Amino acid sequence: MLKKLLLSILSGLLLFISWPPITTFNFLIFIALVPLLLLDADLKKNDLSFRAFFFFPYLTFLIFNLFTTYWINYAHFGGAVFAILCNSLFMALVYYFYFRIKHFMPWKNSLFLLPILWIGFEYLHLNWDLSWPWLILGNVFSSNPNWVQWYSYTGVLGGTLWILIVNLLITDFINRKNRCSVFFIILVLVIPLLISKCLYNLQTDLLMSNKEQINILVVQPNIDPYQEKFSVPQQEQTDNLIQFIKPYMSDQINYILLPETFLTAPIWENSIMNNLDIKKFKRLISNYAYLQKDSSYIYPVSVIVGATTLKFSKKEPTAKPISAHNNKWYKVHNTVLHLQAAQTFSSASNNEVRNIHSIPFKISKYYKSKLVPGAEKMPFNKFLFPVLGDKILNIGSSTSLGNFSTQDSISLFRSKIYDFDTSINEKEKKHSIAPIICYESIYGDYVRQFVKQGAGAIFIITNDGWWKKTSGYQQHSMYAKLRAIETRRYIARSANTGISSIINPLGHIQQSISWDKKDVIIASVGLGNYQTFYVKYGDLIGRLSAFLAVIILLYFFVMNKIQFSNR
Repeated sequence: MLKKLLLSILSGLLLFISWPPITTFNFLIFIALVPLLLLDADLKKNDLSFRAFFFFPYLTFLIFNLFTTYWINYAHFGGAVFAILCNSLFMALVYYFYFRIKHFMPWKNSLFLLPILWIGFEYLHLNWDLSWPWLILGNVFSSNPNWVQWYSYTGVLGGTLWILIVNLLITDFINRKNRCSVFFIILVLVIPLLISKCLYNLQTDLLMSNKEQINILVVQPNIDPYQEKFSVPQQEQTDNLIQFIKPYMSDQINYILLPETFLTAPIWENSIMNNLDIKKFKRLISNYAYLQKDSSYIYPVSVIVGATTLKFSKKEPTAKPISAHNNKWYKVHNTVLHLQAAQTFSSASNNEVRNIHSIPFKISKYYKSKLVPGAEKMPFNKFLFPVLGDKILNIGSSTSLGNFSTQDSISLFRSKIYDFDTSINEKEKKHSIAPIICYESIYGDYVRQFVKQGAGAIFIITNDGWWKKTSGYQQHSMYAKLRAIETRRYIARSANTGISSIINPLGHIQQSISWDKKDVIIASVGLGNYQTFYVKYGDLIGRLSAFLAVIILLYFFVMNKIQFSNR
């Protein structure tokens, strides 16, 4: 019993030690599951029942989940307990069914069984209402992006496959003492690294050939969400920020990138242009005008900022009733706004042209659509709404449990780049940006859809200050490197309290602002137009594994039922 307990604990600790933000022991992921897999010998000897066996993988994954995601507690204690216990349960169930099926149907070669079941589970975990893909095994290589440049073909699930196969081969070697297995282990370890090295060299040349660029001012305002954010008036926060960034501003800046929910006070969308903070940003944009020969003005600067927005709605699962009004409903969105000015034509004086009332402004919106279960959405609300009816609509207040609504499809922010020349009129080039909000950045298959639709760069806005100075904000920052590799796009990341950064398409952080620091990044980033295999086809490994996992599980349950009936 003690041996089994120690093996389970060892597996949990090895998973934790190999995980970001720890980078030194990343290689231990290739042996982290071996102690747990060695318990198979006790099952073969009938020294351990399957029911008793379940405790050991659960202990392993409880240690792994607890030590790597304990920081959720700072944002929501109940959410942390639920996430850690449930995610450990899901992972343990995969191992339980792996061993049950392996012993029930003793195939000669069951090497494929665990990868199919595990990757099928991870794919499900990316695509259902209790989604929590933070600990997808392939995320571990965000510590060493040079190892997995082939994620541009497979995504992170390819990394999961690599990890599982190596662990299974090493376990097989320990059990059988077959020297030939050593050759296969080395081969499976080395070949992906060599492929990654080749792809790195190829992509470096492609990176240098990127001619179209945009200039970004990434802002990290460092507003403490536990003290300043909700105690200091929003207009004062906006004024302080504008004063802070003015020394870094010029008409060469294309984008000012601000973090998630910088505009905390809810804004009604039907009167958004009258919002005082929006007016302040409009005035900032109007200060950087470029006069053309035809007496027109171009405003090259635009603002991308996170906000909480409200809009009227019909009665739906995510709508909220307006108090004191019957049959009137509204929706709450975690929104990113893109504020830009159109070209103006006038022969009037400079001051008159720059009056914000005479400048046509446009605001594009994107609503966060990958929401955190419990904290931002009620899981399975579409199924619960017909059963619970209006009761589900009354859960929480305007920014509480289950309240946020999403949009039906992805959308891009479209803009223009102006190449100014004193001898000729401006040249304009259109481009698109992918707006990604916080939690969405850990969904590779979701982010790649923006690039497939034409995004030349990715902007991530987030507020990781809720997790305080823990491994949470570091993991979130590191995972963004994998999105850069998968899509081969530059990423600009604005985080309220850190880490804000510029990440190149090879997954390397070129510039960054450390935690708990108020600062800006001024950077020129290239716009990509090449689509990777992963961008085009997404999680092929996940879809195939999920399909095969369903077939295997159905076959197991049917055969198990038949065998039970024949007893």
